[in-house]
Amino acid sequence: MNSIFSHLKRLDWVLLAGVVLVFTLGLLIFYGGTSDHDLFYRQLLFGGAGFTLIIVLSFFDWRILKENSFLMLMLYSAGLAALFLLFVVAERTRGVISWFKFGIFNFEPVELVKIILVAALAKYFSARFVELHKWKNIFVSGFYVALPAGLVLTHPDLGSAIILGTIWLGMILVAGIKTRQFLWLILVFVLALGWMWNYVLADYQKDRVTNFLYPESDPLGGAYQSRQSMIAVASGGFWGKGIGQGTQIRLGFLPEYQTDFIFAAIAEELGLAGVIFLLWGWFLIFFRLYRGVVAAPDNFSKLFIAGFMIILGAHFAVNIGANLGFLPITGLPLPFVSYGGSSFISLSLGLGLTQAIKARAYRKSFGAGEVFVD
Repeated sequence: MNSIFSHLKRLDWVLLAGVVLVFTLGLLIFYGGTSDHDLFYRQLLFGGAGFTLIIVLSFFDWRILKENSFLMLMLYSAGLAALFLLFVVAERTRGVISWFKFGIFNFEPVELVKIILVAALAKYFSARFVELHKWKNIFVSGFYVALPAGLVLTHPDLGSAIILGTIWLGMILVAGIKTRQFLWLILVFVLALGWMWNYVLADYQKDRVTNFLYPESDPLGGAYQSRQSMIAVASGGFWGKGIGQGTQIRLGFLPEYQTDFIFAAIAEELGLAGVIFLLWGWFLIFFRLYRGVVAAPDNFSKLFIAGFMIILGAHFAVNIGANLGFLPITGLPLPFVSYGGSSFISLSLGLGLTQAIKARAYRKSFGAGEVFVD
């Protein structure tokens, strides 16, 4: 029993407090959504399952992922198989096949694939840390990303495909690629986006980009949601209109408020005060993860935490940027805030592994320095 309490003391409770804060703000919006509070209770269920998973996984020996190549290959293959299986058993919803349906619940495998990919890249880069500058290693790691990204694009899910590419670029930069090589990769990434525009993207995805660049061309069509989102953000004032009182989201002017536009919903109903609490919670999350990267005991754990941070940062930037009209709408959720079990459980898996790293390789101070002990 003492060992369990000792283990729990090593967890990053400040980081978890930040997650609880942003999660609670989302719950407040869901509570005012319907008279039977259906979304509230479902999200509460997801949250309970997610936080339980975080604590349980904190006891996991993360070094297995670092040392067992066969296990990592099986996890990576299972992720690819799940993405491919969507073509066989999943139903197409609004032109997209992204979810497995289990009764009233849906599961989106790409969310789990993001975590698996971070672990796979962390293992690959850490094993080749000295020779990472060789183009062979860069291309092989890019191939690992291209397979799931290609499957996701054919669903089609441009937002998640971009996140997968961002994970690769961010992690390879953290791993220590040369500046010249990184600039070449950026050029290839831009050219790939141009190729996707001409041969991959569906018409509605192109419309989202063109309506973002030229909103005056179709104010009641593709640019409508972006305009309504900005109206919701601006109308909240400092204290907001109150839980359940937001006219933009409750009267249907802003659809998908529980996922794509949760930031706008918080700004309208909880006002600037709610946004400040939201940003403060995210500051705690990013700050503590950054400290985890700096203090990581080895290259694998450093890269894994950095990759997980990249997932959160990319979703955070794209979701809030779209809500404020700075970026096109992609349908990406705001982590730990937007409604949905797939995202919350998958991110809880990643967060549980970061807690396992901290708990197993905890710090003890010796004079001015710090060392890791296991």
